[in-house]
Amino acid sequence: MLTGILINLFERDLSKLEQEIAAYDTSAAVWRVPPGITNAAGNLCLHLCGNLQHFVGAVLGKTGYVRNRELEFSDRNVPTEDLLVLISSTRRIILTVIAGLTEEDLEKIYPEKVFFDSMTTGHFLVHLSTHLSYHLGQINYHRRLTQ
Repeated sequence: MLTGILINLFERDLSKLEQEIAAYDTSAAVWRVPPGITNAAGNLCLHLCGNLQHFVGAVLGKTGYVRNRELEFSDRNVPTEDLLVLISSTRRIILTVIAGLTEEDLEKIYPEKVFFDSMTTGHFLVHLSTHLSYHLGQINYHRRLTQ
């Protein structure tokens, strides 16, 4: 049951991320950082994809993805087309991995300790969904603010 909900949420929000990034007038606009804003939408996009590729793809799906978290926030001027390809491949991996999880898998303790306490894989996947949604809202605001 939870896997179906997670698939629905990740599909919805990763599709929305793709739409938001594609809605910028130019690639340069994706990378603007106006006063009072900490991160460009491009960096948030890289962060979301890196986060999901690591915690879902590499840890649960054994994809071999190696995360460079610092680069997610320091990289600049990645073309919009490349960001869209990254989102698409992230969505494919995430949905495939989650679809392969059983209810028993979701009840197991997540294999990496991420915060202070251990949590089930299902709980952590719900957290990752809300993390995606949080940054998606920031990207939407950034786009409207910078255009």
